[in-house]
Amino acid sequence: MTDYFQGTDRNPGIIVSEDALLPDYLPDELLHRERELQTIADSIKPLLTRQLPDNLFIHGPSGCGKTTCVRYLLKQLAEHSSAVLPVYVNCWKNSTQLAVYNRIVEEMRLPLPRRGLATDEVFDRIVQFARNYKKPILMVLDDMDGLKHEELLYVLSRSNEKGVMFGVIAIVNDKSLLASLDSRIRSSLRFSEMGFAGYSEAQLLSILRVRAEAALAPGTYDERLLSKIASSVEGGSARMAIERLWKAAKHAEKAGKAKIMLQDFEDTLSNEPVSKLPELKLSSEELIIIEILKGGELESSAIYDLFLKRIPKTKRQIRNYLELLEKKSVIESRDLSAEGAGMLRPRAFKLK
Repeated sequence: MTDYFQGTDRNPGIIVSEDALLPDYLPDELLHRERELQTIADSIKPLLTRQLPDNLFIHGPSGCGKTTCVRYLLKQLAEHSSAVLPVYVNCWKNSTQLAVYNRIVEEMRLPLPRRGLATDEVFDRIVQFARNYKKPILMVLDDMDGLKHEELLYVLSRSNEKGVMFGVIAIVNDKSLLASLDSRIRSSLRFSEMGFAGYSEAQLLSILRVRAEAALAPGTYDERLLSKIASSVEGGSARMAIERLWKAAKHAEKAGKAKIMLQDFEDTLSNEPVSKLPELKLSSEELIIIEILKGGELESSAIYDLFLKRIPKTKRQIRNYLELLEKKSVIESRDLSAEGAGMLRPRAFKLK
């Protein structure tokens, strides 16, 4: 009988610490983001003395370090003081108002009755806890475009009226989301915009050096390989560069090699889709729209109907995804009528 798992206990000797090449890895030091780190830290500091913070709306391309910088500072904040309760929320995973409240409850370690509570009741418990412990709450809403209920933002913005202080850091890829928010929310939260740019090729190379040193055995890679990977990445995405190094290392290990060769990288690169869509790091919702449009041009109303059969979203959210895809030059549209205005006008969409 063939043993398909034979040899899996063997240590190939290239990757010695795979964590350093994975997306959730948090390095001891972040390169080339000193200014951004200081700006974010300065926005948080007022919460330590129970003063109103500077709410931040952080935007920039995927892989440019937005989430990593914020997570890095949340770790430092927790080590520095317990005066603030930091709550990190991925809004694609926790997309409803109640789901976000439950994340706050988890961080508070607040027991709730087994029968369950309504959304407003859960928030009342959060408010009571925050009042009793006189502890401001720092909300980090990562991928905020995944939120289904904008009402959450309005509730957080008015929380001071209940004697609870919330600071908000929103993280998105596209800055246009800020303009699409309800004017009352923008007015209450008073976001300060902060843009992240993609890394330069030289910056990507220095990041790859650090990750390779942490993850790979000495002598299993060289500068030429790292330079080749850094130059291959479009849009300055550190995430993509690190992922390509990881794939090349895995490819070399699978082949039983003692060193990662350029051919290992080129082989893994050739296996990536020719389309530039992976470089754009599109959300699952944007990919659904692309899949819908593979059959040809469709009116917006038909897109809404087909999309809602897959995931429950509002028409406004779906319009936002269409706008993002158009700005990324993935799709194009044409007006079907002179009636209406802007995105409310009947339109047809198709893949470019």
